[in-house]
Amino acid sequence: MLKRERFIPALTLLLALLIALAGCSSGGGNEAPAASSSASGSAPSSEASPSASAEEKLEQVELKLILPGDKPQRYDEVIKALNERLTAEIQATLNIQYIPWDSYKDQILVKLAAGENFDFFYHGWWIQYAQVLAKGGAMDITDLFPKYAPDLYNGLTAEYVDTNRYQDKIYGIPVPGPLEYPQGYNFRADLAEKYGYSPEDFQTIEDTIEFGRTVMAADKSRVMGRFNGEYSGNYQSVAFLGMQREYIPSNDFNSPGILLNNEPQVVNQFETQQYRDFLKLQSQVWNEGLVDKDSLSSKSNVVTDANTDISVIGGMGNPPEGWLGDRTEALSKIEPGARINFVFLEKGAKMVSSFKAGNFTVISPSSKKPERVLMFLNLLYKDKSFRDLYLYGVEGQDFIAIGDDQFKYPDGLDKTNVFFNEWWMVTPWSNTRISANATETDKKTISFLTDPANFEKSIIAGFEFNPDAVKSEISKVSAVVSEYRKVLESGSGSPQQQDAKYAEFIDKMKRAGVDKIIEEKQRQIDEFLAQ
Repeated sequence: MLKRERFIPALTLLLALLIALAGCSSGGGNEAPAASSSASGSAPSSEASPSASAEEKLEQVELKLILPGDKPQRYDEVIKALNERLTAEIQATLNIQYIPWDSYKDQILVKLAAGENFDFFYHGWWIQYAQVLAKGGAMDITDLFPKYAPDLYNGLTAEYVDTNRYQDKIYGIPVPGPLEYPQGYNFRADLAEKYGYSPEDFQTIEDTIEFGRTVMAADKSRVMGRFNGEYSGNYQSVAFLGMQREYIPSNDFNSPGILLNNEPQVVNQFETQQYRDFLKLQSQVWNEGLVDKDSLSSKSNVVTDANTDISVIGGMGNPPEGWLGDRTEALSKIEPGARINFVFLEKGAKMVSSFKAGNFTVISPSSKKPERVLMFLNLLYKDKSFRDLYLYGVEGQDFIAIGDDQFKYPDGLDKTNVFFNEWWMVTPWSNTRISANATETDKKTISFLTDPANFEKSIIAGFEFNPDAVKSEISKVSAVVSEYRKVLESGSGSPQQQDAKYAEFIDKMKRAGVDKIIEEKQRQIDEFLAQ
C-alpha cells in the first residue's frame, strides 16, 4: 500500500469496494519518540552479529510479530516449516499475532502504552504512524540496522533509508513500493460489457455512479458499493481527484494541513469546498440506496470481499498491482464469466511524490531482541526460498512458483484458502512475485507506479514537519478526526443530519486547535523553502 488489495485502506461506498490502500508512499511524523534501552544501537554482549564466528552460538529465542488482518489459512503448518528454517539460520522462531483491521490501529497503541512484550509490528502513515512516533512507540535502530541487517540496509541503500529518517533517527524500516497511488475505478468488466460500457466510458466519478444505477435498475441482486471492516473513510480516494495533493505528514490522511497543486499554501482539507462536495456526493449515494447500508458495521476484510463478493459492481481505490487476474479467477468460480478491470480516473497534472515510503516495519521499544528481529528481516530480504515460504506458504500446497518472479495457486485453490502474508508490511515490492494470472492492465499499472517519470517531485520533498510546538493540539484534533470521518464519509444519515454532523466536526476541530496546527505547518514550510 498499499493499500493493498489491501494496500489500500478499506473500500468505500460506491467507491467502496476493492482496494484499500494499503498502503503506500511518503513519510512524516509527530513527536520524536523516546529512546529505548537499545536506542544507542549498541548490541547486548550476548547477541552475535551476522558476521560473528560460528563459535559464538546464539541463544534460541521467540520473535513476536503483530500484523493487521485475519489469521491466514494453514498458518500452523506454514509457521512450523518457517520456524524450522529460522531455527537453523538464526536460532529463532516466529510467532505472528493477527489483529483485525477494524481494531488494529487502536490495539497497537494500547499494547505500546501498556509496555506489552512483543518484538515488532507493521505500521504506516495512512493509519497514523505519527501517533506511534509521538508516543515513543518505535525503537531507535539507527546503529543496529546496518550492523544486523546489512543486506537489507545496503539493498534499500543508505540514501533511501536516510530519506525516511525521522528527526535524523531511524525508527522504522521503510518498505519500498509504488511511488504514489493515482486513484481509479475497479469494476466488473463483464457487467460493463453487458450494459454497453467500455473502459473509455469511465472518465469521472459521475460516470461510475451512472453505471451503478444502470446495473442496479436491471439486476436487483447487484449493489454499487459495500463497506467492510477496514473502512474508516475514503476522502483521499475521491475528494481531490485530478488535483495534486501532498499530505503533511505524507499519507497521514487524518492530519489537517495539506498542499494542493504543488503550491506552498497549507490548507485544512476538511474545510475545503472539495471535501464538502465529496460529502454531498457520498450522502447522495447513501440516500439513493446505491450502497449497502448494513455493511457499514461489517467486520469483513478487503481480501475476502474482493475474492468472494459477486454482488458489488465496482469501487474507487488504488490501482492493481498484479491481482486483477486472480480476483477474476476467484469470482468466476462463483459466478462464471465474472471479470475485473481498472481505469485511472486521475485527469490532469501528474501526481506529486516525496519519493518516501508509506509503510514501515517497526521494532517495539519493549523488545529484548532487536538484533534478532533485524537478522530475521535480513534473511527475509536476501533468501528467496525463505521469503517465498513467509509470503506464499509451502510450495506445492499454497502456491506454485513460476520462474523467479511469478506464482500461481494449486488447482482448486485461491487466495482465500491458502496461506499468504502481505509483502508491503515487511519486504520491498521488487522482492515479491507477481501472479501468473496478471493481466495486461496489471502489468501496465505496475510499470506506471514504479516509473519516476510519471510523478512530479513535491515542492516540499525533504521537508520534515516537527510537531513539538503543537503536539497537544495534534493529539486532540486527531481524536476528533478519527471520531467523525467514518460516519461523515460514508454518507450515512439524512442530508440534514450530515450537515449538522459536519458543522459539529468543524467546530470540535477548531476548539481542539486545528488552526494552530495549520499555522505551524505553514511556518515551518515557509522556513524550509527559504533555505
